[in-house]
Parts: sequence; structure tokens; C-alpha cells
Amino acid sequence: MDVNGQEHEGTPFAEKGRLRRLGPSPLALCLRALCLLDAHHASGCTVQAALQTVFGPSRQGHDAAPDGVMDSGKLRAACHVAPAGPNARDRALAAELTYGALRHERRLGFVLGKCVSKPQGLPLPLRRLLQAGTYALLFLERVPPHAVVHTAVNLASSLYGSRLGGLVNAALRAVQRLGDGPRQRAFYEGPEPLDFFAEKELSPRADPEAEDPFALAARYYGLPSALAACLVEEARGLPERVEALFRRSSERPWNGWRINASRPGAARLRRELLDSAASGAMHGEQFPAGLNGAVMAVSDWGLALPPGCLAHSADGRTLGELEADGLLSAQAAGSQQVLAALNLADWLREDRAIWDACAGQGGKGLALAEQGGRLVLCTDTSRARLARMAGQCARLRLRQPLLALADARHPVVRPVSWQGGIIADVPCSGLGVLARRPDIRRRPLAEMRRLVGIQAAILRGLAGCLAPGGELAYMTCTLRREENEAQVEGLLRDMPGLICLSQWKTPWDHPWLEGMFGARLRRVS
Repeated sequence: MDVNGQEHEGTPFAEKGRLRRLGPSPLALCLRALCLLDAHHASGCTVQAALQTVFGPSRQGHDAAPDGVMDSGKLRAACHVAPAGPNARDRALAAELTYGALRHERRLGFVLGKCVSKPQGLPLPLRRLLQAGTYALLFLERVPPHAVVHTAVNLASSLYGSRLGGLVNAALRAVQRLGDGPRQRAFYEGPEPLDFFAEKELSPRADPEAEDPFALAARYYGLPSALAACLVEEARGLPERVEALFRRSSERPWNGWRINASRPGAARLRRELLDSAASGAMHGEQFPAGLNGAVMAVSDWGLALPPGCLAHSADGRTLGELEADGLLSAQAAGSQQVLAALNLADWLREDRAIWDACAGQGGKGLALAEQGGRLVLCTDTSRARLARMAGQCARLRLRQPLLALADARHPVVRPVSWQGGIIADVPCSGLGVLARRPDIRRRPLAEMRRLVGIQAAILRGLAGCLAPGGELAYMTCTLRREENEAQVEGLLRDMPGLICLSQWKTPWDHPWLEGMFGARLRRVS
């Protein structure tokens, strides 16, 4: 669940006029999304929400806009985008630019700090344009460098005139003259330049190697110091583990898909998708070494596709078309794996009533319902998320459970009465999904720490609802012990009638599975 544990309903993520008038090129769309994040980050704007705002309504019509995004009519008028929006190719490239620029923000700022003097004197949108352009030059081999520079200069000139357009040209040419240097870790040694994206000039930072043996690696992988320290703690300071967690948090994430087991032909569809990978019908741009571009099976009904992997089913339908028809759902592979690792299929065999107490859009609860689970109640603090879940049930052709607007810290179920199973996918810091949610890198650590109290209150409130024999599955998408093992230990200490049946965390050395934690608890007395 999101680090805030809430969505800010009714907040329009508006843009300034000059940005709205930019053309529909991928770099322009990326720039607008980055500026939306700058303007509305405190109001709950995520990278996904920013991109959906600049893209406009989904062309397929089945993707609901997140809370706070304007309705389609106002959106088209504000952004001057045709009803169809950018084509699929431009949307994909704009998304890759935006996610990549955020994932490597600290690293890109270091590079640009070597090429631009006194960046705080430049408008922040211009610096964001340089950030996106530098990411494209360093990481997108399939995009011609001259096209990146030309487009960036034209955008800068449209926004601020030819003088700053010339500055962008000079800065990106300077990045090109660095050659292969920014791709090497040694390039990032020495004192860190002034923060390229800061609102005001700050004092230069000291040489990190004098204080922290992992600071150079954190800079190279684009991790803020506070988040890097959390990952180092999880890795127990062991260099091999630290390197693995840093790398996994900074690479492009795999895409997870869940096959709707309740639909006829689900098993055949799974075989076809796996066979299409083996036969070469799936193709992509890059794959982790040794995996040969293969689609990986995740639990019984899940698939994971490498970054850039495109696929068609045997009958020629794309994944998007299969999703629209309710045969597939996008769900992170780690999110599916934690359900399997906790063996929640037991709940299906025992015909337990299932309550998804922090439902969000219902990914975990609906995954169990597709496999025959008796999902009877979903509660959440967001009316919009519950409404989207109702739409998901219709798309998947599943019976809709009772939906209730409620805070899991104050359960709507009577104490010691729930004999089934409860899913608690609680608000967390999200350190396990930094690759997929790069905007989390901007969250202050203090904001993450406040969630510990919320998690503890949710755990105690829900555990108090369990009747003897009832079970609670506690889950997060973070790697902080304080939010995971320590929470379970504290609950067991305070409520001796509970036992822990199992715990699971994503292995530190897994090359691409995102970081998840889960614990399965049972009330015995």
C-alpha cells in the first residue's frame, strides 16, 4: 500500500499554462509529469497519477484515473490533448523517461552538477528537462542522442526563449562529452556537487567515503542517503547484500500479471503465455543475464515479464485486451508471491470467510476470490479506491463483496467474532518497491516512521476481532524490520492468545522480485 496509506480525493493536479501548451512528444509529456510531481507531491500526487493526468483518459477505457485527477472533459481542455491522447508508443517512452528520471534523480543531479554552474538560478522546470534529457542520453540506447538534444532545446526555447534553449544545448552537449564516464561507479567519487534540484543554493557536501562505506554505491544507484541507510540495515551491513538490494531498487521492475482462475480456459491461457515465451513469440528490449527473456511463473496463476517484454496470446490478443476482458490483471509478482508463501490457499480449502481490511483496489483479496476464496467484506479509508474495486469485480465477473468505508484501526467487526481470515496489507514505507514507485525516494524518513504507529494500531485492532481459530495475514511492501518482524513480535508479546504460523520475506539475493513481507497469525485462545 502507498506510503501515506491514503489518497487525497478532490485535489486537481493542475499545470501551468506554458507546460500545458507543449507538444505531445515523449520528452514533453515526461517534463509535464515531473513538474506535476514537484507542484503536487505534498498533496499526494504519485508518478502514476501524474502520468495519467498528462496522458488523458485511457484509450481502452477500463483504467480508472486515480483520486485527484480531473475528469476527462476538463483534462482534455486543460492539457490541450486530443481525446485519443498520445499514441501507445509515445506513452510508453514518456513513462520510461519519467520513471527512469525519478529512479536515478540523485545520480543525474550529480552528472549535471559537473556540467552546469549555479543551477539554482535556473527555473526548476528547465532543470527537470535537463534531468529527463540526461537520463535519455545515458540510459536509452535506442533513442538517437541528436534527437534528445534537439527536442530538449526546442522545448526549452518554447518555454523560456532562445537564450535558455542555448543553455540546454550546451549542458546536454557537455553531458555527451563526458563519454562513458557517468556509467562508471568511479565517476561519482569525491565531494558531491550542490544539490542540482534544490530550491536554493546549499553548502557542498563532504566526501561520502570518509563517513559511509556505502555512500558511493548509494549515489551510483540514485538512492537518497536516508533510504540507503535503511537498506544497509536490512542487509546487516554485508557488502554483497547491500549491493544486491541497491541494484534491485534501482533497476527497471518486472511486470506482474495474474490470470483469472475463475474464468473458463484459465489453465490453457497460462500454458499459452508460457509457451509463447519459449517459442520466441514474446520479445523485449533487455533482460537480466541468464534469464534469456523468459516469462517466469509466479505461484499457480501468476506470470512475471522482464522489462520491455511484449507479449501476445495464441489467438493474437494483447495483454491489454486480455486485461480489459477480465482474463488478466496487473499485479506485482512479489504481491502474488507473498500470498503463496503464506499458503493462504488453506483459507480456500477450509471455506473461510475472507475480510480484506486494507483493501485498496483489492488485488490480494480478488486474487483469492478468483481461485474460489469466499471474499465477503472489503474495507478501506478511501471511497474512490472502493469504487474502483467495484469496477474490478465487474471486469473480472466476480461477485462483489460488501464494501465499507472504514479505518482498520477501528474495525467495523465486533471483537472476538471473526472466525475466517483477515488480510491486512497495511500502509508502509514502500522500500521494497522503490523501482516501481520511484517517487517514494522523495519521502522524508520522518513520514515513514509515523506509519509504524498506524501499523501497530491496525494489527491490534484486527487481531482483537479474531475468534479462536481465526487467522490474520499481515503484509507490507517494505524491508524495514521496524515495520515487519518487530511489529509481529510486539503483537505476539501484547496478545499472548496469538501464534505466528509462518513468516516470509523476499530473499535479498533475488534478482528482480520486489521486496515484500508477510506473516500469518492465528488466535488460539
